[in-house]
Amino acid sequence: MQPCPDTLGSGLFISASTVFLLKTLSPRILFFRLGLLLALAPFFLLTAYNQPFFDDFRNAYWTRAHGTWGVQAWLFETWTGRFTSTFFMTVLNPVTYGWLGGVKLVAAVLIVVQWASIGHFLRALFHTALRVAFSWQDAFWCAALLLALFCNAAPAPFSFLYWFCGAVAYQIPLIGLLNFTALALRSGWGIPANRWQSAFLACGPLVLALAGNELTLVQALPILALLGYALPASSRPQWWLWLAIGAMAAALATVAPGNWVRARAMAPDDALQAYRWLVLLPRTAYSAMLFLARPLTALSLLAAVAMGLWLGYRQRAAGTASLRLAPRQWGAVLLAFGILNGIGFLLFRYLTVAAPLLRAQNEILLVMLISVAAVAWAAAQQLPEPHFWFPRRLRHSSLLILGLFGLSASGHVPEAWRELLTSAAPFDAQMQARFARLRSTSRAQEPTVTLPPLRLPYGHILIPLRQFSNFIEFDIDLTPGCEGNINGVMERYFEVPDVCCDTRAPALNKQK
Repeated sequence: MQPCPDTLGSGLFISASTVFLLKTLSPRILFFRLGLLLALAPFFLLTAYNQPFFDDFRNAYWTRAHGTWGVQAWLFETWTGRFTSTFFMTVLNPVTYGWLGGVKLVAAVLIVVQWASIGHFLRALFHTALRVAFSWQDAFWCAALLLALFCNAAPAPFSFLYWFCGAVAYQIPLIGLLNFTALALRSGWGIPANRWQSAFLACGPLVLALAGNELTLVQALPILALLGYALPASSRPQWWLWLAIGAMAAALATVAPGNWVRARAMAPDDALQAYRWLVLLPRTAYSAMLFLARPLTALSLLAAVAMGLWLGYRQRAAGTASLRLAPRQWGAVLLAFGILNGIGFLLFRYLTVAAPLLRAQNEILLVMLISVAAVAWAAAQQLPEPHFWFPRRLRHSSLLILGLFGLSASGHVPEAWRELLTSAAPFDAQMQARFARLRSTSRAQEPTVTLPPLRLPYGHILIPLRQFSNFIEFDIDLTPGCEGNINGVMERYFEVPDVCCDTRAPALNKQK
C-alpha cells in the first residue's frame, strides 16, 4: 500500500513528538510516553483519509442557496441558535467552496488544538491557580493521557473527531470552555499586570462555549458559579464582565426561534411528555448510571482517578504541592463537580426524554475524565499517605502503566490501528472516485448516476458502516436504491437529479 501524500503533515507531527519523547532518560517513563503516542497516533493519522459527510454537504449547499449572511438568519429562524457553530459550518466550511479535502486538515488541527486546550487548562489550574510546580511538559503528557483515554473509550468517535459538523458543534465549544476556564484562572491568580488582558481574552472562548452548543452552555454554568465563589475579591470586576457577556450570548442563542423548532422535532410524540417533570431527576440519574456502568467508561474514569492521585501524591511527597480545602470549600467543589457532570443528562432528559445522543456523550465523557482527574489530585492532598491504605505493589508505576496499556487494548485503539492499516486508503480512493463520477455526471447533465457501495474490509472509527457494527450512530454510505438521505444530499450538492446505489455496480476508477 502506497502512503497517502496527505500523511506528510501527520508524519512530521509524530516525528516531532518522538524527538520530544526521547529527551526523557527514564526507560519506564520513555516506555509510557511512547505508548501514549502510539495510542493517539492512529486517530490522528486517520484524519489524512477523512471525507465530508451528510451535514457538511448540506450546510454547503444551504450557504450557496441563501448567501453568506442569509444562511445565518435562515438557520437561526428555522433550526438552531448556535450562531457561532453555524458560522463555522457554513462560511468556514471548506466543502462550501468545493475543497472536499479541507475536512482532513480541520480534523487534524482540532485534535491538536483539543490536546493543547486540555494542557492549557491543566497548566493554568495547577501552576497558576494552585501554585504547584507543574511544567508545560507535565501538562502536555497529562493531557495526552486524558485524550488517549477519551479516544479509546469515546461512545461515538466518528461524530466527535472526523465528522466536520460534529467536530465543530462539540469540539470547538469544548475547546472554548477549556480555554475560557484557563484564562479566567490566569485572570484571577496570574501575573497582576496581565490579569485584565487574560480577562478580555477569555471573553472570546466564553462566547464560543455558550453559543456553540447547548450542552457546553449548561456545562459552563457551574464553572462560572465556582469561579464566582473562588476568585479573589480583586477579580470581581472581571467575573461580572464574563457574566454580562455570557448572559447576552446565552440569551441570544436560547431565544432563537429555530431552537424551539428543533426541540419540538426532537421531542417524542407522546402525551406523557408534558409530565416529564415528575420523573426528571430519577430518569437523569438512571441515564447517568447506565453511562457509568459501561465497562470501558468506568475503567477509563478509574484510570483518570489513578492519574490524579498518582500526580497529587508524587507532588506532595516532593513538597511541591500543598492544598487544604475547608469542608465548605470541598462542598462547593463537589457541588460544581456533580452539576458539571450531571447537567448534560438532565438537559437531554428534559429536551428529548431520552439519554444523551451518542455524539453528546463523547463530550460528557471527556469533561468527566478531566474533572475527575482534577478532583482526585485535590483529594490526594488531604487523604492519608498512600502506604496506609494502598498496597505497595499497586503503587508501583509499572503496574499502572501495564493497566493503562491493557485498557487501550480493549477499546478503540486497536480498532483505529486496524482501520488505518486495512481500510483507510481504499476508503479515500473509493470516495475520490465517487466524487469524480458525480462531478462528471453533473457536467454532462445526465439524469442519473448509479454508484457502487463502499467495499472495504473493515470500518468503525473513521468509516462507521452498518455491515461491520450495529453499535454506530451513523452509516456513512449511500442507501441502496435511489432513495435515502445521503443520496438526496449528494443530488443537491453535486446537482445530479438522481443518485442511486447498487451492489452490482462495477467499481469506480479514480479520475482526475
